[in-house]
Amino acid sequence: MALQEYECPACGGAMEFNPHTQKLKCPYCDSEFDVKDYVANHNSESSGTPSDTQDEMFIYSCGSCGGEILATESLGSLKCPFCSNNVVVKEKFTGEFKPDYIIPFKLTKDDAVKTYTEYVKKKRLVPKVFLEKNHIDEIKGVYVPFWLFDATEEYSGSFEGTKVRTWSDSKYMYTETKYYDISRSGSEQFEKVPVDGSKEMPDDLMESLEPFDHTTMVPFNMGYLAGFLANKYNVTSDECKDRALQRMSASAAADFRATISGYSSLRTKHENCSTSSSSSKYALYPVYILNTTWNDKNFLFAMNGQTGKFIGNLPISFMQALKYYIPIGFIASIIFYMILYSTF
Repeated sequence: MALQEYECPACGGAMEFNPHTQKLKCPYCDSEFDVKDYVANHNSESSGTPSDTQDEMFIYSCGSCGGEILATESLGSLKCPFCSNNVVVKEKFTGEFKPDYIIPFKLTKDDAVKTYTEYVKKKRLVPKVFLEKNHIDEIKGVYVPFWLFDATEEYSGSFEGTKVRTWSDSKYMYTETKYYDISRSGSEQFEKVPVDGSKEMPDDLMESLEPFDHTTMVPFNMGYLAGFLANKYNVTSDECKDRALQRMSASAAADFRATISGYSSLRTKHENCSTSSSSSKYALYPVYILNTTWNDKNFLFAMNGQTGKFIGNLPISFMQALKYYIPIGFIASIIFYMILYSTF
């Protein structure tokens, strides 16, 4: 397999993509190059062979130092653990696996650590150890494969609406209920609805990081991968299509229902969504993955590498809860007894 290495033309150092400048930068001599203008000056032919592990892994030989790099079958952008060279396995992103688009990272690992720290500080009941930066086991910048679907949804729906009016006179209370037949039909066009194309990434986790800003999406160039991990898709477009269409039909139904207003109640009698046309494109999205452990349990956090949206689950510390709620309960008890005492 062909390995493409991003070496600095000036000093030979390992080039990395800088999210802030959107350029390839050498951390040793500070040389910078536009991604589209950079031409790799050190490519090597290296055979990727399966290793003898239970899960299929591949061993690549670094063309710079000869060191062996162990990676999963879907991992196509990686770093040599010996010389720190950033390496892209070309075959993972060429031919049928070549992405149409990529959204480059806008934020750095330092931004991810800062966001994580601010996120934890807002949670009063988490264990204090989560506030320590060195408690983070690993931070990975990963380009996650996504399928982007375009489709037109045809919608039709019928509803029963009511309008209720009440009034009274000196003797009686009156209620008048009027019933209305309501119908809606039409079409709605959707563009670039994303579905995670990686088996390793949980779909609900990736959907929680949306939305991504597609205005910064650019045609794919392997230079954006330098310094980051990247997976090729291992879930096909056909396998992802149903999930995308389900999201579209649910959104279309909600949008058409939202056009109905002014009724006291609304009952759905019939709804139908069908797809008249659809197509898909392949793209890579930037995601930071943070891992940490506590009490032998692993906690996973993710950050949108473009917008900074951060999600994750945190444990609750019993001791922190006691420290937080005991003073509140004590003060509340004093106020209660003072009010109770003043009534006698």
